[in-house]
Amino acid sequence: MCGIAGLIRPQGRIDEEDRAAVLRMLQAEAHRGPDGEHLLKNDIVCLGHRRLAIIDLSDRGRQPMTNEAGNVWVSANAEIYNFRELKSELESSGHAFASGTDVEVLVHGYEEWGIDGLVLRLRGMFAFALHDARRSGREKSYLVRDRFGIKPLYYARRSAALVFASELTALVASRVVAPELDPRALASFLELGSIPGPNTALKGVETLHAAHYLEISGECTSLVRYWSLDSDDDTTRDDSTTISEILAESVRLHLVSDVPLGVFSSGGIDSATLVALASADAEAPLTTLSVVFDDIRVSEARYARMIAERYRTDHREVSVDANDFLETLPRVFDAMDSPTVDGVNTYFVSRAAKQAGLTVVLTGLGGDEVFLGYPHHKTLSRLAPYASAFARLPRSVRVALAAAARSLSGKDRLDYLAEPSAPNVYRMFRGLFSPRQVAGLVNDPDSVGAMPSTQSASLGDGSSRDLLDSAVRLEFEHYLQNQLLRDTDAMSMVHSIEARVPFLDHRLVEAVYRLPHASKLAHSVNKPLLLEALADRLPREVWDRPKQGFTFPFRRFLLAHRAELRDRAQNEDLFRPGAVDGVWNEFESGRAHWSRPWALVAFSAWVERLQGVAAKSPEVPVLAATPPR
Repeated sequence: MCGIAGLIRPQGRIDEEDRAAVLRMLQAEAHRGPDGEHLLKNDIVCLGHRRLAIIDLSDRGRQPMTNEAGNVWVSANAEIYNFRELKSELESSGHAFASGTDVEVLVHGYEEWGIDGLVLRLRGMFAFALHDARRSGREKSYLVRDRFGIKPLYYARRSAALVFASELTALVASRVVAPELDPRALASFLELGSIPGPNTALKGVETLHAAHYLEISGECTSLVRYWSLDSDDDTTRDDSTTISEILAESVRLHLVSDVPLGVFSSGGIDSATLVALASADAEAPLTTLSVVFDDIRVSEARYARMIAERYRTDHREVSVDANDFLETLPRVFDAMDSPTVDGVNTYFVSRAAKQAGLTVVLTGLGGDEVFLGYPHHKTLSRLAPYASAFARLPRSVRVALAAAARSLSGKDRLDYLAEPSAPNVYRMFRGLFSPRQVAGLVNDPDSVGAMPSTQSASLGDGSSRDLLDSAVRLEFEHYLQNQLLRDTDAMSMVHSIEARVPFLDHRLVEAVYRLPHASKLAHSVNKPLLLEALADRLPREVWDRPKQGFTFPFRRFLLAHRAELRDRAQNEDLFRPGAVDGVWNEFESGRAHWSRPWALVAFSAWVERLQGVAAKSPEVPVLAATPPR
């Protein structure tokens, strides 16, 4: 796992300023790849790479990597879990490999199958840049991202060039991209808690959306979607394989590593599943890590210990209190590559992983999306028969009912009922501030609603399959991709830790998604399909209890340091006079969730960090471009 950066001039000529810009981005991403820095360039492209060595630790695994002729190049932030299978197939077709890495299959796979044939064969997480210089005068470049957006990739078009990197702040460090805040970003962030792709917080900068690739050839730039949740991919489908078998295979593949590996263990069903399955294949006792608190209402320590004892893991705990939280916040904000209300927990557990000597960790991220583990999934299933009927009411009636419901409950998000589209139903459960509240917070109310959700969908015929399908797609499209995965990447990679997500193996996701929702929802237990796949491998105490997310006692932490944090949130360039105090007053009186004041703190801190990165972009050392082999 690594950091990538580069600059493409399809019709121009790469010069020393372009090379210097790429080197600045690589220095800004040094934490992503402490094991080496390399560069390849010709007249069209300059590709850079920071390496975190995971498989084949020798110098043969350094990137950018090329084919035998030196005319196909790749710089990748990737783990390809089926690389051995692909490598064997490619070797039988005559391709010669120079390393034992997984990334080399990208080069030879592209030669053999083309970009479409390659990406559909890949089983893993990846964001990579590939340059094809086999035809002089007709060179092509690609930016490619995995099916779920596990690995990040940002790009911007500037002065007939396209510049890209693994991190937003690396683009700013390049000095090619200005640290200019998109005026729409704050409003969309306050509405959702993160910024929906392909938009970012920076003006003119986009994130390459999951399951897409960007082709750059001469004057033409094409964005292609190569996979979706509804795809029926015959190359990966095998209806005879059970969910249990696919899940076990996924965990087994995710254990491939030439460096120390462990598991984030929160004490919940998902992480316990990974410990149970990984222990069956691990050659030595697993290392498990947990964040623990003295507040038993949020701490799941006893459940994590129960799992550790059952599977005899080398269990490590990191204890966090309110003072640890405040003391560490500056470093958390430095790690926050994109504004978010999430990720703090991952920062602490990743730091613990680094201190334990690990380089790779497995995390249960994605289990709730795949196996319908969120409480609102059951709610949506119950509401489905009534949703379509409500949507057919005259708008004036819906507006009146929404206003009455908001007034009686005090929940502003019920405003979304006035326009009951699937994205708005989704926002009712995932939204942070309502549009009405956002308009009262920001200095520029015209920006409210300017960044809609990336996927629109109707409520269909009101069946639970329709409504839940829409919710699940939006969960993958926004919350998982734009928040959970993005934050996990940033907060783990700042410690040079690779976080792997076995629940997001696309074969597993496809197999579970095709099943009827009735098999994934039950009144008495959470995630019945997952429990069925595990049989009796988990103690009953772990799964037979109310769902508890992997979170911090944020309310107590924020109240303990309310003066410092309230002051940190004040930013007259962002918020209306008195708006920040109003949100904090509601929170302190118990009328607002902790995520609302925290959002104001996080966005203000991120803007400060952005300005700091722009002011202190690194100087460029002398580094020769590595010639193609």
